Amino acid sequence: MFTFGWSEIFLIGIIVVVVIGPKDLPKFIKQVGSLSKYIKKISTEFKSSLNEIADEEEIKELAKSVKEVKKIKDGINIKKNFENEIKEVQKTVKMTEDEFSNKK
Repeated sequence: MFTFGWSEIFLIGIIVVVVIGPKDLPKFIKQVGSLSKYIKKISTEFKSSLNEIADEEEIKELAKSVKEVKKIKDGINIKKNFENEIKEVQKTVKMTEDEFSNKK
């Protein structure tokens, strides 16, 4: 985007010295340093808040995945499913026996 060579930086330095003056130059440099620290602090806080939001979303996604796995686990529970099927077969057999006994 913007590239500065040594000649451009030197020219900007000369312009700053002429415009600001050598007497106020230390104050100006201090203010620029404070401004850059403040901007860096704000950007760090912004980045950390975005990371916290992302972490919250990741935790929500993880919790959702765990719930889905539990549902799948319950659906795959072979012993429970097998017992339910045996009960259904027993009910069917009993109903069939009752129908045959009623017809005799």
